[in-house]
Amino acid sequence: MTPARWLLPALLTLSLAAYAQTAPNCALANLVDDGGYATLTIGQWSEADQDNASFNWAECRAARLRKELTAFPKLSARIDGLRQQYRQMRALEGQLAGIRAGGGTLYSHAVPRMYPELEGQLQGLSALARSSLGAQTGQLYGQKIAQATADHLTFVATLRAYKPAPDDQSSLYKPQEWKALVDRYEALGRAVMTTPGSRNDAATALGYSILNSTTFGADDLY
Repeated sequence: MTPARWLLPALLTLSLAAYAQTAPNCALANLVDDGGYATLTIGQWSEADQDNASFNWAECRAARLRKELTAFPKLSARIDGLRQQYRQMRALEGQLAGIRAGGGTLYSHAVPRMYPELEGQLQGLSALARSSLGAQTGQLYGQKIAQATADHLTFVATLRAYKPAPDDQSSLYKPQEWKALVDRYEALGRAVMTTPGSRNDAATALGYSILNSTTFGADDLY
């Protein structure tokens, strides 16, 4: 197994353990937004506490959504699958940005802080999928799906084309590792696009749009 293939699962496992520092207060999380939750649960602020608050809020909202979808087991499974895939994509975006920049904690902290936004998107997607509005088709929705697909493919192509400048001493770039990570990212994107289906309807368009809510840009340096 190459380093890149064990690094992501290890990163995700370590990250989940790191975020779960304190038990979530789901009664509170289900009443307030993630900013309010952080305000009311963090004493002396730290990066780790902010990560933990974001992660816990998202986990509480995910649990609430699963409960709401009890009568819709197939939709619940699709939403859970999308959540897992999108979280892995967000983690890979942080990891790839960290490689370009030569490391730094910014890239790991950013990942759990994307979870509340993602959870809100999944909440909206699940509500739309249960509504007759979600099944409405139209030219606009087809255009949105096509644009989201094109933007995602451009993002992947930009990642794949990356090579540090000859005089760049900060990048942690290793060609084989980079390729494996980008391959994994591309595969996740394909899986995400398979889950909503191919109908030019509102729910599918919304599901595709989440692809491009990335943690970092494909060529940004921070």
